[in-house]
Amino acid sequence: MKNLFDVSGKVAVVTGGSRGIGAMIARGYVENGVRTYISSRKAPVCDAMADELSAYGECVSLPNDLSTIEGVERFCAELREREDRLHILVNNAGAAWGAPLEEFPESGWDKVMDINLKDPFYLTVKLLPELRAGAT
Repeated sequence: MKNLFDVSGKVAVVTGGSRGIGAMIARGYVENGVRTYISSRKAPVCDAMADELSAYGECVSLPNDLSTIEGVERFCAELREREDRLHILVNNAGAAWGAPLEEFPESGWDKVMDINLKDPFYLTVKLLPELRAGAT
């Protein structure tokens, strides 16, 4: 029972992994022997968090704007240069827009929907080959 939930040796992606809950999830994986890739729109922040987490294990920064199909495709291409399988995908990246309902702009709605709905869907679809290869 000691190793019932052993994840060592696995490969994970945590979107929004440069801060907050995403960084905590990434740290948990890194500390437990998972090679972890984190993504964020802001490269310096993503790189700094990957450096910090690398003190506990293997963490790689792959900064990209996943709210666009182009960003998702670029991220997947960069990941594929390093990995041929993926065991864990945490679609954690998210956005909110603070505006009163009566004043909520279409641009705010589009941003929230792109990162909160479109990103997880298309990232999962694009990574299906690697997820299937990593299925255990």
